Amino acid sequence: MATLQALKQRHSKTAASPDPLGSSSHHDLASLLLDDSKHALPPSKGHSSFSPFKTIFRAWAILVGFLTLLVLITYQIHYSLPTPVHESIHPTTGQIQFSETNVRRVVRYLSEDIGYRVVGTEQELDAKKYLIKELMQLKEDARMAGLRRQATTTATSGSDLALPNFDMWVQVGDGSHRFDFMSKVVMKMYTNMTNIIVRLSCGPECDQNSILLNSHYDTTLGSPGAVDDALGVGVMMEIIRVMSQRPAPTKNSIVFLFNGGEESLQDASHSFITAHELKDQVRAVVNLEACGTTGPEILFQANSRAMIDAYGTVPYPHGTVLANDLFATGLILSDTDFRQFVDHGNLTGLDMAVYKNSYLYHTHLDLDTYMEAGLPQHMGENTLALATYLTETADLVGLEPTSSVVFFDVFGQFFVSYSLSTALQIHSVIGGLALLAIITRASRPTLRATTSIFFSFLAALVLPNLSVIFLQSLGKPMQWFSHEWLSCLLFGPTALAGMFLVQYLFHDKKASTGANELSTLSAVQTFFTLCLGLASYTGFASSYVFALYSLSSTVALFFNQRRIAEAKKDNIDMAAAIRVDYATYFVSALMPTAYFSFVCFSLLDIFIPLTGRIGADAPVDHIVAVLTGFIVFVFCPPVLAFTHRFGTVVLKKMVVFLLVAHVMILLITSIFLTPYNELHPKRVFAQHLRNLTSGESMMYIAHADPGPFYDPYVTELEDMFSTKAVFRSGNSNPGDWNAIYPFNQFLESYVIDTTPYIKSQTQNETIANAKGPLTEFVQQAPRLIAENVSYDPETGYRRLTVLCSHPDYIWTVASFDTHLVSWSLSSSEPFTDPSHYVIRHVGGHVSDGWRVDLEYRASGPDDKLMIELTAMETEGFGRDEERELIGSGDIGVMRKILTTRPDWVALTYFGTTVSRFHL
Repeated sequence: MATLQALKQRHSKTAASPDPLGSSSHHDLASLLLDDSKHALPPSKGHSSFSPFKTIFRAWAILVGFLTLLVLITYQIHYSLPTPVHESIHPTTGQIQFSETNVRRVVRYLSEDIGYRVVGTEQELDAKKYLIKELMQLKEDARMAGLRRQATTTATSGSDLALPNFDMWVQVGDGSHRFDFMSKVVMKMYTNMTNIIVRLSCGPECDQNSILLNSHYDTTLGSPGAVDDALGVGVMMEIIRVMSQRPAPTKNSIVFLFNGGEESLQDASHSFITAHELKDQVRAVVNLEACGTTGPEILFQANSRAMIDAYGTVPYPHGTVLANDLFATGLILSDTDFRQFVDHGNLTGLDMAVYKNSYLYHTHLDLDTYMEAGLPQHMGENTLALATYLTETADLVGLEPTSSVVFFDVFGQFFVSYSLSTALQIHSVIGGLALLAIITRASRPTLRATTSIFFSFLAALVLPNLSVIFLQSLGKPMQWFSHEWLSCLLFGPTALAGMFLVQYLFHDKKASTGANELSTLSAVQTFFTLCLGLASYTGFASSYVFALYSLSSTVALFFNQRRIAEAKKDNIDMAAAIRVDYATYFVSALMPTAYFSFVCFSLLDIFIPLTGRIGADAPVDHIVAVLTGFIVFVFCPPVLAFTHRFGTVVLKKMVVFLLVAHVMILLITSIFLTPYNELHPKRVFAQHLRNLTSGESMMYIAHADPGPFYDPYVTELEDMFSTKAVFRSGNSNPGDWNAIYPFNQFLESYVIDTTPYIKSQTQNETIANAKGPLTEFVQQAPRLIAENVSYDPETGYRRLTVLCSHPDYIWTVASFDTHLVSWSLSSSEPFTDPSHYVIRHVGGHVSDGWRVDLEYRASGPDDKLMIELTAMETEGFGRDEERELIGSGDIGVMRKILTTRPDWVALTYFGTTVSRFHL
């Protein structure tokens, strides 16, 4: 008895200083991994200061190793793709199957044999002809397959195995619509806009309800568009091959829309959904898009419960309401045809896109070579599964749009979806469990600890911005751009140091380290439970993430309570119950860290490349620093509690170590790393603009991010043309890049006068010795004229018809300032106040003019309307062509820029004219 009493007295003296590795029970993870018995500590309240370095190191190493293992496992799962299928027919079963090889054949022909398929160019026409030819061949193949089936089946079974009807249309339409983007309004007009439509159905009984699959075959100005969106086109053609040679759908028909004008601001999809004869039969849409070249495609927009549930049938689910909510904020500077189907067709549906490695998106490197193996198979099998379910099983009648659905995939293995009302019930249960943990004293949050979590979160967001200031002082902006993960290396240590520093300052010196640990871990639970409550109250569908963190923390705290109770019951550890068992950290981190790592890969894949195209004035370094801080905090919040395990002395040393290591990392990376390289290029825009009003011939060179530009690139062009470049602010000169309005708001330019260079290179003496402007030699300049001009003195309204003639020019933009009263555009009414208007016209090959009727408030009959017209030349776009002045010979101003382009630059280039007309 005396021995037992002495043992109790000894344990009572060390109650405030439990083993830093937790219980020494034979059930303890620490015992299994660390053999704690070898590391006994002196009985002191501040015992952690004397903890052997080996013990501290092993404790941190095992925890960090565990977290690293989770990251590696989720990385492997996240980026895995199915094995490409090469055969069109399964070699064993003889069944027709989806083949990646067939998709790549289409992709290569469109992106390499044809190339840049900009609306209005010959390449666009070539693509149209190619697709019609291929689809007609698929129709013939389906007919032959049907004949073979009839020859090998009986009359009875033949009816069950009937192949679908194969109908085809080519729509060429004119129209207009309003396009709002990033606070800018564009009035769109289009002519000769082409759509190619295929329908597979079982007959009239299926045709009343159709599912629409959409992709676009046109490309943006600077890209051959292999993944964006020849991949979507190839996937749809392969699905047509498969579905047209198997039994017809039994419930709903399926319509395939190959639209010829998405990059021109969604004109072709608008034409279909507002004017085609099938528009009223379409009940839902699946849109296939791309803004990257690798990895699985993601479901990033969905607006009905039925369509979200349909997505649950795909073999490789990859989507989350997080992406849906994020895209809805407008932070992702992109848009798709999905908008037109929702706004003008009142459709519900799914929007899916390839998004990884978007460094190559809308560049000359969007080629089949860089499209990852397995990607077409992934998108194809998912889309085919959707098409099969929606035509065979789904009820497409009465689909209601809603945003009150929670959905996410679980590590790409299966898909979960439930209503927001169900989410609120689940969250209430999770909140109740958190409260139960507090009542039962499993959770012991204090105001001090809870406040420390909040300030740690703020420190993680704010302190990395000091690194930005340091890098910018070295003249090294955007050092993180070349790899998605590099921002974590550059800004992560500062975020950690800030979080740990807050914990150091909030460490309660009156309490034991164990008490500090438990209160901090409990505060983590409280923090995420409060976030869960707030997100649930506001109806935020992505609140399921907070639910995961809250529930994991609660489960871990109950686990900790039981572990401590078992240790006391076994009379092995008589230390105070106010502490955290080492194994608790693994329980609390397992699911949140694994899931967030899986999501984090997507977050970085989206945002880091995006910073290369959101504007030269955007504070992208600070944006990425804040994003990185957020990632570091959310990655494993229980680490905040673990920092208290070895006392304030160790914690202080860790903060110092992180800061020193961080400075070293910044210095080393600033010496050896550059923001850009061949596969992570800087986006540069080149425009050879001839101002027919002022007589200037200027080369505009612009960039869309604040990274290095003038010194490494513009100075080379100055030497090349022997002319000093002049800086042009986009805010002060908004009309400089009207040809690509509204994206011109992101550009910042340097301008080089090309007149001296042209005069020095031409062999035409008239041009070489010209005293007047060289714009006098521009070929077939676009023109505006006014007809049917009238003025009503009673109302003060002046009316006119504006006619535009632009032979051999593809895109035109008319801008003017006035107080419009009415116009002939049916898309929307004019603004109620005097405003700036931009009317952008795009026409399919060949369109050489347009007209619009305007009526505006005028001070009198001679109060003419001044319109600035910008027109884009048809030459270029991947072909070695350039429009020269009449009689100048082959000067090749743009060609000179192209041939000397550095590898780390992705160049979008075109020639334009601009002139002003008073009508």
